[in-house]
Amino acid sequence: MAATVRSALAPTGVLRAGINMSNFLLVSERGPNGEPRGVSPGMAKALADMLAVDLELIPYKNPGLLADAARRDEWDVGLIGAEPARAEFISFTA
Repeated sequence: MAATVRSALAPTGVLRAGINMSNFLLVSERGPNGEPRGVSPGMAKALADMLAVDLELIPYKNPGLLADAARRDEWDVGLIGAEPARAEFISFTA
């Protein structure tokens, strides 16, 4: 993975992934220590592995709280729906 991609997606050297805990399709269960498991954590882990960096999962009770946290630079990537108001401060993929 190119260093420029790694530094853009994980500028601290750790991929901080915001996780929406309210969507059972994205977080389907909890591990033995309460850690989220499912599609979102799995995608975050795959991306961290591709970037060759450690992963930190940052859980949020709902997508609104996850989106609000972007302004405070609490996470590097997150899986939430694209909305025009959120696009003012969050870059969405297709």
